[in-house]
Amino acid sequence: MLLSAILIPVLLAPFAYFFDRHAKYFSLAAAVFVTLVGLILWFNYPGQGFAFEEFYPIFPQWDFNLHLGVDALSIALIILTGIITILVTLSSWNVERPGAYFFLILVFLGAMVGVFASLNYLWFFIFWEFTLVPMFFHIGIWGAENRIYAAVKFFLYTHLASIFIFLAILIIFVNTGHFDFFAIKEANLPLELQKIIWALAFVGFIVKMPVVPFHTWLPDAHVQAPSPISVILAGLLLKMGAYGLLRWNIELFPEASKHFIYLMLAIGLLTVFHAAFKALYEDHVKRMVAYSSINHMGLVLVAMATLTAAGISAAIFEMVAHALIISLMFMIAGYIHHMTGTWYISQMGSGLMKKAPFISVLYMLGALGALGFPGTAGFIGEVTAIYAAFDRFGWIALALPFSAVLTAGFFFWAIRRMIHGEVSGLIAKIHPHPLPVVEKLPLMAYVALFVFLGIFPSVLFNFVNSYAETLGKVLGG
Repeated sequence: MLLSAILIPVLLAPFAYFFDRHAKYFSLAAAVFVTLVGLILWFNYPGQGFAFEEFYPIFPQWDFNLHLGVDALSIALIILTGIITILVTLSSWNVERPGAYFFLILVFLGAMVGVFASLNYLWFFIFWEFTLVPMFFHIGIWGAENRIYAAVKFFLYTHLASIFIFLAILIIFVNTGHFDFFAIKEANLPLELQKIIWALAFVGFIVKMPVVPFHTWLPDAHVQAPSPISVILAGLLLKMGAYGLLRWNIELFPEASKHFIYLMLAIGLLTVFHAAFKALYEDHVKRMVAYSSINHMGLVLVAMATLTAAGISAAIFEMVAHALIISLMFMIAGYIHHMTGTWYISQMGSGLMKKAPFISVLYMLGALGALGFPGTAGFIGEVTAIYAAFDRFGWIALALPFSAVLTAGFFFWAIRRMIHGEVSGLIAKIHPHPLPVVEKLPLMAYVALFVFLGIFPSVLFNFVNSYAETLGKVLGG
């Protein structure tokens, strides 16, 4: 079942390319299939540990075997991948050059499932690298005027960071003769060597999240990328970094992880406040959302740094909440640019609510989710992360609520300048066309999902808590 969820999107990709009129249907079908596979795994999951394992020997003498398996963490992210891809496909329904566009979407989808399902470190790395190629071309071909610069910067940052992960993998293989997750775990490598491996992989993973100071590629990539591709970047690609850190660093080397607690905390706090202040002074509507995204990934890192069951559970919830909320924000930012012809709030002026109420209301709902308003998944994610951080670090974590104040500040400031007030000269000239139903559906779906998780957070918590509690016991928290 897991192999089919990887292969079917990839096998459908050439059909999408050559039958470009029907490319979106291939993409939609593959995304629905992956989502259904994820839901089947969810409802049949035994409740603990890895399940549904598949093993395909390729070069056994080198331990280069495709070993697939999932636990609660993997299943939740596979379902998220399928849902986001469905919504991105609908948002891209009338895209230019659909054959090539959806070909890349399908390759990315298969690689993403491979990342979350692989229990062989080398295969994980192969799938990890494959996700770079579709994003590079999506930004470079369908992006804005500086798309080539942004695409190259994205590729260089993330690929160079991957070299650190590859070095960690090589060191593991040289010392154990294995790439397999379970074999590495049982190898009992010396603690000092574990620390070296951990530090190398950590660099690769935090560049992808991304966090300060390795974050500068992300605002450029978001600004130049089409809005649906920004959704993939923020909603899925960043989650790979957080997933890798959990699976291949914290879970694989729990003792080494304890020596890096305060490094993770320091980088996480720096990211939270740096991104919040950058967003507060940002005039570019999409770049502001990009910094908000970085801000939330900093919070994910702080929650992980606790190395407790509560922190890990909060980090996973915040990852899912962030994906849904920030995806809506990027789509709305794109529609605002399309209507006004500018990304800059100071140029477009105020009064958008009177000309485009549907888009304006959705922007405010997304902003409320992003700043952690009660009743949204953003509130649950932030509160549980702050609670876990306070429980582990004490007074240091009291800084986090001030970040929430900054987040509220830059979103309310943007709403005041752009949404409300008298209609500006530029806004008065626009005549927005009603959005097609196929493009309205994804926007409303994002809202429905993050409100649903805000009201019924136990749906996700009850599923992932077994993973968090098991790992928390290993970590002593």
